Amino acid sequence: MQSNLIGSPTPRISTTQTTNQTKGNEVIELAKQMGMPLLPWQEYVILDGCKVKDNGDFVSKTNLLIIARQNGKTTLTKFRILAGLYLWDEKLQIATAQNRDVALETFRSVVEMIDGHSWLSSKVKSITRANGREEIELKNGCRYKIIAPTPGAARGLSANTVYLDEARMHKSTDGFAALAYTMQAAKHPSMWITSNAGDITSVLLNQLRARALHKIENDTDDDIAYWEWSAEAGLKLSDRKGWIQANPALGHTITEDTLQSRMNDNPNIIATEMLCQWVDTIQSPWSAGDWNACQQNGLKLAPGKPTWIGVEISPDRTGFAIVGSQMMEDKSIAVGLMDLQNQENAIDDLKIASHVAEWAKKYNAEAIILNKFSGDSVAAKLRMGSINAEIITGAKYYQACDETLGAMAGNRITHGGQPELTASVNACIKKTTEAGSWYVSRRKNATAAIAMMLSIHKATERQDSGQFDILVS
Repeated sequence: MQSNLIGSPTPRISTTQTTNQTKGNEVIELAKQMGMPLLPWQEYVILDGCKVKDNGDFVSKTNLLIIARQNGKTTLTKFRILAGLYLWDEKLQIATAQNRDVALETFRSVVEMIDGHSWLSSKVKSITRANGREEIELKNGCRYKIIAPTPGAARGLSANTVYLDEARMHKSTDGFAALAYTMQAAKHPSMWITSNAGDITSVLLNQLRARALHKIENDTDDDIAYWEWSAEAGLKLSDRKGWIQANPALGHTITEDTLQSRMNDNPNIIATEMLCQWVDTIQSPWSAGDWNACQQNGLKLAPGKPTWIGVEISPDRTGFAIVGSQMMEDKSIAVGLMDLQNQENAIDDLKIASHVAEWAKKYNAEAIILNKFSGDSVAAKLRMGSINAEIITGAKYYQACDETLGAMAGNRITHGGQPELTASVNACIKKTTEAGSWYVSRRKNATAAIAMMLSIHKATERQDSGQFDILVS
């Protein structure tokens, strides 16, 4: 296949630096002198990440790059290391990765690059390759060394620049904190963190990304720089638009054929590693793209029609969601998010019941459906108000999950793109019982999706035909 696709040279999501003064041009020129010019996207990042203030400090002391695999992030890191050694007199640079072999590969590649150019190797004092002591030291005293990804490994070091790869694999922030503190007394400190998309267990990466997005959304003066090349959430795996968004090396060092050949891999792995799609978990019950592919705007529930309402209360009882379902004339089901509440403290059952009762009366609901794990007390209060409230448990809940999955996979769901409902669907985690049944794990950010599944289940029970569309407003 002849590929004409060219990856986007600019990130889909990024911070904005206010100054144009940068040292990145020096890195670009170094790469050209070595006969290995940077790709357009690499030039973009190095120019942005090496912007400096009038006093020489870097504008961004923390740099976070999220990009799909095999696009050249390691090459970019290697030239930044060489710049610190040969151009900017950085006395100590340290690098680590959760998988030590990753950091070692970068180290060995830097050594090969130095050995391949006499004007670089002539300035080397020593290169230590012993296991656990890998280090390059120049005659001017500048060093680059590998350390283990543990808090203790960084103790006693004072580094100008720190590199942390595979951030998605860090399940705590302990190692990051230890590395950050090595730069406390450094001149012009800078940290470079790289990764592809993670999942809900990627504690460090999730925290740093949230920090960057907060800066973008609120225009804060946080000194983090962020670049994310990723496919838009919900795009199908085969959508070339997503390939272009997540793979800036496409058409340069990556071909369309190469990406096409990966289409038979596990869909969740494709989504995270090839498309860099950011999801809460790679154990999602839904196939990537199915939910967004069913979107249809403008659908709303109509008061006066028979309505079934699903209610889900978060496990910590600090939030709840209310979703209504209606049978349409063509025997399809329209479902809409009615209410979504979140507070810092646990919400009183009476308050939840009151909210549900208001919606039940507005739409003359035939039944309210709640999960037994959290809904017994609320259901009892609703019944006291002469509202039909039902509890589902075990197999019925599994059935509700499976009914939603089947409709979504069969493209029989159409939704109006409500942001809160979409976010909740994307946050669902698939769990499997010892008997082989599966269900959506009850988590706070999945409350709206679970409420939707309960309402779909009840509407399905009441419909006459076995085949119908589900329309989600």
